[in-house]
Amino acid sequence: MSYPNWLNEIIRCPETGKPLKASGDIYVREDGKQYKMIDGILSIVYPDSLSGEDAQMNQTYEMLAPFYDFFERLTWKIFIGSNIVGDRKDVVSQIGFEPEIKLLEVSPGSGVFQNALREKVGSKGEIVSLDLSMNMLRQCQKKNSELNINLMHGNAQHLPFADNSFDGLFHFGGVNLFNDPNQAIREFIRVVKKDGLVSWGDERFSSDYPNDFRKSLLSKLNPGFLKPMPETPESVYDVQMQEVYKGHAYLITARKK
Repeated sequence: MSYPNWLNEIIRCPETGKPLKASGDIYVREDGKQYKMIDGILSIVYPDSLSGEDAQMNQTYEMLAPFYDFFERLTWKIFIGSNIVGDRKDVVSQIGFEPEIKLLEVSPGSGVFQNALREKVGSKGEIVSLDLSMNMLRQCQKKNSELNINLMHGNAQHLPFADNSFDGLFHFGGVNLFNDPNQAIREFIRVVKKDGLVSWGDERFSSDYPNDFRKSLLSKLNPGFLKPMPETPESVYDVQMQEVYKGHAYLITARKK
């Protein structure tokens, strides 16, 4: 798999922010450092060695990737009594992405939102999906190859793209457990164009959520439920927050100043 020209033009070294030269399946920095394509996916992770919650959660996702979607559907059905596929579609439907835009999806996991995102931006829209788990990206390849989505292996806290590269950005699920959630949000905004739509969300109990066995169990299964929300920077406007996933998550949308 090779990337389209427009994407090659905005790829940057996540460490220095400088352009890279594409040579076949290798992207080369000025000093000779190389980033390679693996199974059609550019691996451009920084830092080279993960630590903290990034390392811990990535190890978990690498292991769970083949079963992730099934496990999430089952958990949702048992504890929430809902069809998570419908809830995912509802999340995307509430974001005002226009057709034919260039959209960056951060942390696609096994590709559970990709069908809804493709429907949203249409066949002429461009989608790039970046994840820290290579095994999750392989699941995207396996399940959604017909959606024509460009996949990239990278770190949400150090996005490998130039400033003002995308018309919109979508992230749902994961940011609460990043090493530096606030840094990730700043990166989300940096790579989106002026007035572009930035959206992010994650698990969070609603203020009136019952303090029962479900809350205790869900918190143990996913400690992100109890993490504080990332800060919303002053570099965005028209900020809107809503509860989604039937009171089990939040969704924020905003536009870049």
